[in-house]
Amino acid sequence: MSNTYVVDQSFDESITTSYFLSIRSSSDGLSFSVLDPVVNNYIAFVHLPFNDQSKEGIKTQEALLTEKLLQFSYKKVLFMLDSNKATLVPTALYDPAKKGDLFKLNHNIELEDVELQVQKIKMADAWNIFSVPKFLYHLAKTQFESISFYQHYSPFVETCLLSSLNNKQKSIIHIGIHADFFDIVVLESRKLKLCNSFKYNNVNDFIYFVLYTFEQLELASNSTTVLMHGINDRQNTLYQNLKKYLRQTQIAPLSYHFNYSSGLKISESDKQIEHNLFNLAICV
Repeated sequence: MSNTYVVDQSFDESITTSYFLSIRSSSDGLSFSVLDPVVNNYIAFVHLPFNDQSKEGIKTQEALLTEKLLQFSYKKVLFMLDSNKATLVPTALYDPAKKGDLFKLNHNIELEDVELQVQKIKMADAWNIFSVPKFLYHLAKTQFESISFYQHYSPFVETCLLSSLNNKQKSIIHIGIHADFFDIVVLESRKLKLCNSFKYNNVNDFIYFVLYTFEQLELASNSTTVLMHGINDRQNTLYQNLKKYLRQTQIAPLSYHFNYSSGLKISESDKQIEHNLFNLAICV
């Protein structure tokens, strides 16, 4: 994505305390959007592309501290990390006193370097345990009032489950594409069966892990619908190659839960890439 900065003329600096601010921190930079919940419209969107390899996230910190739209007070601030450092635990198995042990079942990470956060994914009846780098956690807590932290599984799984309410198919697969990993959400009879992430370096890795999931869950490759999120181009290499093996592969339609102000010119591609950011307010 290129540098994007669009603000609708309806944005009013004097009433930002009635708006929701959603922020996405990822390996490709920082994005944020402003929602006017009264009219259910997005009225601002910004993407700042950068690659920050520093341990302290210098570029991320600079963007948070200097971007004008991030200096106002908001009714709610939703801070989301695009990260595969997360573990979903069914409510029946979740014990808040053991969240560190549950998290470390899947991730080899020093808990002294991170703050563990937990969010309920209501429709999945599960808890999302995820890590936030300490520097980012304390900076955001200091800068923003009424802040809540999320990991991208929360809006992704909630949106997938919401879309399944009117879908009578037994199984449906949602794939969320990121820069160096992808998510697979498997729904069966409108219930969450699997949520997992896989790192990939090339299209062969991607195809292997998707087909491996189909094999392990004994899914019908000819009839199971596969919806790809995060891309908008049918010429995309991942899409074209997956469709050779799974004929029911489609690009997922955009969410209908929120609208965009008429003056907010955002490309369909950006809406797809930022689908978790624009659906984050579902989790409130």
